[in-house]
Amino acid sequence: MMRKTVITAVLLALGCNATAFGAQNDVVIKLDERNVVLKEDIVYEDGRMMLPVRAMADVLGADVTYDTSTRTALVEKQMKTVLDADNQPLVWQVSLGLDSNYLTLMGTHELLLETKPLVVNNRAYLPLRELAEAMNLDVEWSTDGQKDYVKLTSARMPNVSLQPNGSFDQETMSLQMQWKNEENTVFYASEEFWLEKWDGHNWNKVEPDSKAYVSTDTYSILTGGPTDGKRNKKFTFWQWEKSMTPGKYRVAVPYQYLEGKGEDMTFFNLEQTKAYSQDTPTTYVAYGEFLVEASNK
Repeated sequence: MMRKTVITAVLLALGCNATAFGAQNDVVIKLDERNVVLKEDIVYEDGRMMLPVRAMADVLGADVTYDTSTRTALVEKQMKTVLDADNQPLVWQVSLGLDSNYLTLMGTHELLLETKPLVVNNRAYLPLRELAEAMNLDVEWSTDGQKDYVKLTSARMPNVSLQPNGSFDQETMSLQMQWKNEENTVFYASEEFWLEKWDGHNWNKVEPDSKAYVSTDTYSILTGGPTDGKRNKKFTFWQWEKSMTPGKYRVAVPYQYLEGKGEDMTFFNLEQTKAYSQDTPTTYVAYGEFLVEASNK
């Protein structure tokens, strides 16, 4: 729980109009059903909840940098299962100038703020709802008179996954995997994939020993349960024969939804945001983890 504070005197000294609340309600914030613990107090301005920049980043599961010369905060969140044009995890960006009435989404699209950022005790305070919505979070607010509740829900990603079907075969440098698609629609993947290895802290892309042939052939990822015999996919790793030392790996496979340009999708897609053109395809990525054991040879 987090106490909400109305710093009336400070805000008036700064020339801001503060709205006072008679009760000092506790504030409970949840992100995807997990409680969020804040160290800083919440400020209300014109009835809107404001949080310091770094506290806001913690709430949204994002990173923040601040440019003192331009008085601009940049909030970034990596979307690990959505790819950008370079087949890298998409980094969602929102920038806010402390002297501006706008949020800038992905460096291209401006959104008008109903409440400007505040500076209180040398800390920049941002409107929670507007920034959260710009970061693709659904915001629900409620109160029981004693506590105020803020429920933040991340944009839903397709419930599509890759799971190993057996262990990695070192003789054939291959692994059988199974697609599991629990959405009521069909997705499509090409034969393209890449390989990553876990170093104990991060996943790092493993470059192949020889140039890989990239096929443009596509195949469907059917909907339904995983046991109908139509979702097995064999991955071969001959291009990485010298590079695959023992350890934990994952194969990364991009896939798309190609029908209807996404209008009927309930999960995140780029077609639903004004920061992208309607012709921008949304590419998701599924990861299948597996182990490479030490050879007995």
